[in-house]
Amino acid sequence: MTTYADLVTAYLDDPGAETLAPLRRAVRNSANFTIDLDLGGVDKLLAEGAYAEAATALRALMPGAIFSPSAHLRLATALERSGEERSAARERQVASAALRSIRATGDGSEEHPWTVLRINDEYDLLRALEKEPGQQELLESDGRRIDRHTCADGTLVHFDATALV
Repeated sequence: MTTYADLVTAYLDDPGAETLAPLRRAVRNSANFTIDLDLGGVDKLLAEGAYAEAATALRALMPGAIFSPSAHLRLATALERSGEERSAARERQVASAALRSIRATGDGSEEHPWTVLRINDEYDLLRALEKEPGQQELLESDGRRIDRHTCADGTLVHFDATALV
């Protein structure tokens, strides 16, 4: 039986569409997956210094939050501040791989938009690209729904939101 950990490891070992698709499919099909991942409670715990509780809360969001850059970065922070540096490094590695996986799905143009598992992932990639979000609008294009972000610097970036809306 293939586990979520097996799917993540398969992608980390051999990143590509053939290992990303089954991972994303499994995450989307998990019982607690949501396209609008709410990490507000975790952020509060981290701000209060309740690192063990934050790690527990984040782990409770799995497997639905697997490959969420935000979730894995927050878990890395919680683990690091709890003295679990090795586990924190692994979470940072997964967060980086999640961002790379998004970038590998397209180029951000309307013709080749990036695909994401959840809405938060769009904003994670914008932060990673050091783009300040501005206006967001939903477009219909060739039977797809495209989230267009006009960044503060005028840059346009596109995400295929067909599976999200």
